[in-house]
Amino acid sequence: MKNASSIIFVVLIFTILAATLYLIADSEKSPSPETWSSFVYTNGYNSGRYKKVDDFESYQACREFSLEKSFQFENVPWECGLRCRFDSSRQGFQCETMESD
Repeated sequence: MKNASSIIFVVLIFTILAATLYLIADSEKSPSPETWSSFVYTNGYNSGRYKKVDDFESYQACREFSLEKSFQFENVPWECGLRCRFDSSRQGFQCETMESD
């Protein structure tokens, strides 16, 4: 009888552990749609000044817009960022990925 209660206790602990790991992994998935943001650096990368436009549905659309704006400002650098959000601890935007090819 002692043995049965120990086995039930161990199974219960492992079940709770498995459920917790599943819920943590599930919460890490990104439910947000793929949105791109354009960053056009009018005074160069190191100035910290840029023009940002959000909500492009694809990298290609963001790239075309960024190239057009870059040309308007004499071919300044640009980047497109995926799922960008403002990070108050760093006082700037953080993106999952940044591309500029």
